[in-house]
Amino acid sequence: MAFSALLGACASGGGSGSAAARPDDMGGSRVQTAVLQGMSGSATGVNMVTNTSVNRLVVPAAPDAAFQALAAAYGTLKIPVTDLNQAARTVANQAYRVRRRIGDVPTMRAVDCGGDSGMPNAETYQLTLTIQSRVVAGDAPGTSVIESTVEGTGRNPTTAASSDVRCNSIGGLEKRIGELVKASLAGGK
Repeated sequence: MAFSALLGACASGGGSGSAAARPDDMGGSRVQTAVLQGMSGSATGVNMVTNTSVNRLVVPAAPDAAFQALAAAYGTLKIPVTDLNQAARTVANQAYRVRRRIGDVPTMRAVDCGGDSGMPNAETYQLTLTIQSRVVAGDAPGTSVIESTVEGTGRNPTTAASSDVRCNSIGGLEKRIGELVKASLAGGK
């Protein structure tokens, strides 16, 4: 049975209704509902659940020092910082457009956007990513926790297709951010 989208996805759930996630709302689940209309005119609702995982890394540094190292890591990876809040210790880019590499991280190691003929879409698609990180005080004195999330969409730049595909993090970029933070902190001692 052929279906066509009647209505765009509508966000629902416990959020504040804002399109962009607040930095203190990193991770979690979101439900979107799409209404599809069949050839016979019948409508069907489809719920899609999106899960965003938070990658956490404990570092042996005070939160202010860890925040400086985090901002430097974004610079090293050439991720333009569009949202910086020193008081909340958050760094983000809510609409980072990229193809093939994020700094020294191949996009296929950062996100999974599905694939065709054995080639990951993340390798060839135009990606629009939300990359967010923050620093919170660790449980032990003199430690901090770096929390990062990556999610987004991808679009095939070589076809006339206008639909985006969902891209989920596979952890490679968050891991690299953590490695750069650790290296920066070790170099500063």
